[in-house]
This record gives sequence, structure tokens and C-alpha cells, in this order.
Amino acid sequence: RRIQTGMLPSAASVAGDNRFDLGAMMVPARQIGGDLYDFFKIDSHHLFFAVGDVSGKGVPAALFMALGKSLCKSYALRGETDVGAIINRANAEISRDNPEMLFITMFAGILNLDTGELQFCNAGHDAPFVLRNGAAPESVVSVGGPPLCVVEDFAYPTEMLQLHPGDLLCVTTDGVAEAMDGSGALLGVGRTKRILTAISPEADAKTVVDELYAAVGRFVAGAEASDDLTVLAIRWSGP
Repeated sequence: RRIQTGMLPSAASVAGDNRFDLGAMMVPARQIGGDLYDFFKIDSHHLFFAVGDVSGKGVPAALFMALGKSLCKSYALRGETDVGAIINRANAEISRDNPEMLFITMFAGILNLDTGELQFCNAGHDAPFVLRNGAAPESVVSVGGPPLCVVEDFAYPTEMLQLHPGDLLCVTTDGVAEAMDGSGALLGVGRTKRILTAISPEADAKTVVDELYAAVGRFVAGAEASDDLTVLAIRWSGP
């Protein structure tokens, strides 16, 4: 677990840029898990990020997670600036050797830190939420595609979302919406949106992550975790 969490970046690695604020958390259901997140600056103007969820749990899922994370980062840092192309290349590579028939849902994006333009690709992942000042959280609707390793030659599209100064993007894995209490009831998207609505619009990204995680904990009320849980929040402050 220590090795796995050590592979995930800390918010401090991208701190000091007044154009955005970021917070992230990954909590495995067991000792280790198949959730992932990543973020890094491609250059001084663009931030890459991704959140993913590997089918299954334990060591096989953790190893597959590490492979998917590494491939996406490698393609982005080699100069690929189209997020759909990054996901397409990662899908082709991972699909080549997958004897356990695992798959990865993933939401990946590249945020232009000067303009707030977000290009993103959704590979079978839960829709993220956008929190805008004075408005209820919105789900990011997308064309998207299947999880990675389901259709080897699928052409994942690159889609666009314009953020405005102060907008916050919150990406989760299904460990949030599918968190289950002792009676078997799920938290669901509706409750998740209500939790996000109740968080102060002045809260920084880390506070949003912490408060959402705490609310999930109150909902499950000690019930055993049924899935890994990951939250990544990015607030774009403006150019």
C-alpha cells in the first residue's frame, strides 16, 4: 500500500501556480487497489490529469493501474497534446497483453491554464461534476467511449469544456456514487451533488476533496468499503 500510494503525485508537486488549485485522494478498499489518479504540467501552460478505475481489486488491479498510469504519462510528456490521442495510444498498448482480461475506466483531460479551455476524453468513466459560482453542480455530459481494453481499436474522441474563473471540476471513481451503507443503499449521483452543493464555494480544492470523503464516511456509517474511492478536484482561478 505504501509503494502504491507513493506512486501517486502530491498536490505539492504542482503548487505555486496561482492559475489553479488542486486536491486529490485515493483510498483503497483493501490493502491496495485499482484506482488511480495522476496530474502534472506538460509545459508552463497546460496541466494533464487523469482519474481511472481498474476492474477487480488487489494486486492484479494495482499492477494494471500502474501500467495505465505510466503509459498515459509517457505519451503526454513525449509531446502528444491531444488527450484523445493519448488515450487511443494507451488503449492500443495495454490491450496487446491482457491475459487477465482486465479493463480501465478513465477520465483524462488537459487544462489550458491561460484560457480555462479543457479538452477531455471519457473512457467509460463516471461523469465528473462542474461547480460554478451560484449554480448547482452539473454532470459533464460526453460522447465518450468504452473502458480501455474493451475495444482495442476504438477511436476515442477529444471533447471540450470551457471553464470560467472560479469553476471547479470534481472527478471521482464509482467508489463515491456506489458507496453503500449497512442496509445496502447507494450514495448515488443525486446525494453526491447535494453534498457538493453544501460545500462553501470559497473552499479550496483540498477542502472539497476532504469534505466529500468525510460525507461518504458519514453515509456508510462504518459499513465495509465495497470499492476503492478516489476524488480529484481542480479549481481554475483564471489567467
